[in-house]
Amino acid sequence: MCYVTAERAECVQLCVLSHLTAILVVVMHRIKILSGHLRPPGSSEHRRDLWRSECGCAGSSSPDDVVVVHGRRTAVGKAKRGAFKDTTPDELLSAVMTAVLTDVGLSPDKLGDVCVGNVLQPGAGALMARVAHFLSGFPETVPVYTVNRQCSSGLQALFNIAGAIRSRSIDLGLACGVESMSLRSIGEPGDLSSRLTDNDKARDCIIPMGITSENVAEKFGISREQQDAFALSSQQKAARAQDTGAFQREIVPVSTRFVDADGSERQVTVDRDDGVRAGTTLAGLGKLRPAFKPDGSTTAGNSSQVSDGAAAVLIGRRSAVEVLGLPVLGVLRASAVVGVPPDLMGIGPAVAIPAALEQAGLTVADIDVFEINEAFASQALYCVEKLGIPLEKVNPNGGAIALGHPLGCTGARQVVTLLNELRRRGRRAYGVVSMCIGTGMGAAAVFEYPGP
Repeated sequence: MCYVTAERAECVQLCVLSHLTAILVVVMHRIKILSGHLRPPGSSEHRRDLWRSECGCAGSSSPDDVVVVHGRRTAVGKAKRGAFKDTTPDELLSAVMTAVLTDVGLSPDKLGDVCVGNVLQPGAGALMARVAHFLSGFPETVPVYTVNRQCSSGLQALFNIAGAIRSRSIDLGLACGVESMSLRSIGEPGDLSSRLTDNDKARDCIIPMGITSENVAEKFGISREQQDAFALSSQQKAARAQDTGAFQREIVPVSTRFVDADGSERQVTVDRDDGVRAGTTLAGLGKLRPAFKPDGSTTAGNSSQVSDGAAAVLIGRRSAVEVLGLPVLGVLRASAVVGVPPDLMGIGPAVAIPAALEQAGLTVADIDVFEINEAFASQALYCVEKLGIPLEKVNPNGGAIALGHPLGCTGARQVVTLLNELRRRGRRAYGVVSMCIGTGMGAAAVFEYPGP
């Protein structure tokens, strides 16, 4: 028979209690982390602090971070008459897919998935993307798919690949975007219910984009003079960036065929955006007629250009990237997609950017560069003014008014341009990519450049 003194029994009880307490602390800590992952963006101040401390946001570093390794883009060509008017989208896409992996010395069989943003090709370009995949020399074992979230398709491709990395389905993936607006035009909306006209919001989804620009300008008092001044600034910044070679590091030279007006064909190498108009003046912009309403303020000069182009971004889990000895160009800190009224679709960034910033635990003042797609000067100006963003932080190398807006490509192109701009600044910095989306949405992503 074993006898235990009262003192000994009390000691055993205290040890057991201490051990259980330690286990409970660990369990509660884990529940906190899981609850932080499961709560919707912007649910509370506590969630933002939790996300920052536990999920590797805003300045911290985690093996599970989704990081950008590298990105390249083609030059952007004017649709119908520019350098890529005779180039198929699979060729544009293949050029950037190949270049990104070649630059970093990565074999394509290391990719877990490839996602391509596209808007105008049949089936969102599913066949085109697989053809580009093989033209790039990728093995059949690497899968590929496409996504169409209209103007944010290239950024949505990145969100999709990032999600697969976070869920541990893959370690590395390629997010791309491509569009040929020369070979495919925005036209027939497809098969829609006759009940569309009975629902105000559904009916608003087919309002021409130029009219949504006029709606924003009228509702929020954005004058023609303000829009033209913004357009001029975009052209001037893009011309300066072009002249100083700021785009050289991001643009992949593409050799392609070009058919002249007389039908003769020649080979050209395209390595320069051809929508930039260095000689733009306020007086010249002021002479342009409204493009969508006789008494409107939206013109061809203060709207984005229809364009052709492609971009690709290699992303992965930090731990996998480090094992392969690949560089880290940026860290995806937050992402958001929101809905807004279809007839005011241009205000999307004004709603999406705050959602993404809150998720990252950052404010407008913390961001060094905002790449906001210039679908129209009216909506870009509204978003900038609504959020109180200093104009010098917006599109420092010009935006879609000067560079063009190849629909499926734009989001991926903006990521490439943003991270290269942050790298040129040579210090740790934060940047935002955002755009409005047809039918009434907005998307935004926050990136950190970790420094040289």
